[in-house]
Amino acid sequence: MVFAVTLAGGFLGCASFPAVGRGGPVYEVRVDSIDGIHTSLRGPAAHPACIVQVGDRVATVWLASSANADRESPVVFEADAAALKDGIVVERSWNQAVAHNVTDAELAAGAVVVSMPGVPHPITVELRFDPVSRLAVETQTARTTLPNTARDSSSR
Repeated sequence: MVFAVTLAGGFLGCASFPAVGRGGPVYEVRVDSIDGIHTSLRGPAAHPACIVQVGDRVATVWLASSANADRESPVVFEADAAALKDGIVVERSWNQAVAHNVTDAELAAGAVVVSMPGVPHPITVELRFDPVSRLAVETQTARTTLPNTARDSSSR
């Protein structure tokens, strides 16, 4: 049953979620690259590049195709500074995952590089954090740009 709810949440086209967290500055979170290759929001279901989790929000990303390699990687969701400092989990497989507590310095720099153990070499994941303008936050609820892959696990 939980699998069906999770699967249905992954395919809803009209879903949108407020930013993760308890308030404060809000950031767009993107997986900029994995081992130097930009990411995408779409790809073969059996071969995601990684899964990212902040708070109760989970998103799946894929490696961008060579035709889209020059495009900027998309925003996976929005989260406030407190949620990012509580930790962001990047999972490549059941055996390859890392939890990283984002620091003030990393938020100020707008990026962090996370290294995960891998075979035959470590996997490098570059995360980007772009502040959402105060005007955008005041005029509309901060929403994710991943309607088809972001899942809110708080209702499970």
